[in-house]
Amino acid sequence: MNAIRTSSLVKFLGLAVLAACFVAGHANAQVFQGKFTLPFQARWGQATLPAGDYSFTLDSVSATCALRIYRGRQGVGMIVAQAQDKADSGHASLTVVRGTVRALELPEIGIVLQYSPQRPKHLTAPEERELAQIVPVTITGK
Repeated sequence: MNAIRTSSLVKFLGLAVLAACFVAGHANAQVFQGKFTLPFQARWGQATLPAGDYSFTLDSVSATCALRIYRGRQGVGMIVAQAQDKADSGHASLTVVRGTVRALELPEIGIVLQYSPQRPKHLTAPEERELAQIVPVTITGK
């Protein structure tokens, strides 16, 4: 009878350790989080975001960088970057061109996520720079 209790206790402790490792691994999987305020309506991928306060999480830096966007506690979109570049310096920010988010710069983790407009219009680089608006991003955790 004592051996059965010991065996049950060992199994329970093993499951508890396994569960703790899973929760810790899941918590560490989140790479980056931040927040921003859009002073105007903007398109980002398939989503149209009205002016307001937002937060985001980036779960991993991989070939398919998926960004989860929240307004308050409600999820409003999951946007996948079309490309990414390296960012070594500067401040975290969104680049919005003609009301469409084109880039999210996150120098704290060394990347710039690039987003394509749904219907790309070909402009010259100087034209795009004139139209671009920069929205600051506040880092809330890594």
